[in-house]
Amino acid sequence: MKTRIPTAGTQAETLAVRSGDSCPETGWWQPLQSEDMSELPTSRFVGQGSPMPAVGSVPGLWVKGRNSLNQSDY
Repeated sequence: MKTRIPTAGTQAETLAVRSGDSCPETGWWQPLQSEDMSELPTSRFVGQGSPMPAVGSVPGLWVKGRNSLNQSDY
């Protein structure tokens, strides 16, 4: 009889998603830009399958938000 060992983390974790790509997971996303962030939204709620938005007015990278509380900026 074969022994099956459950594998932890069977789904790969997404590190960053480009603007225009489909959102892999519904939730709060934050732009991964280090330049002048004062004019850019700090986070955005994006539904799974929706295109990821531009960061400001240019394409950018988005990472999954670490804290889903107090995320009301658009």
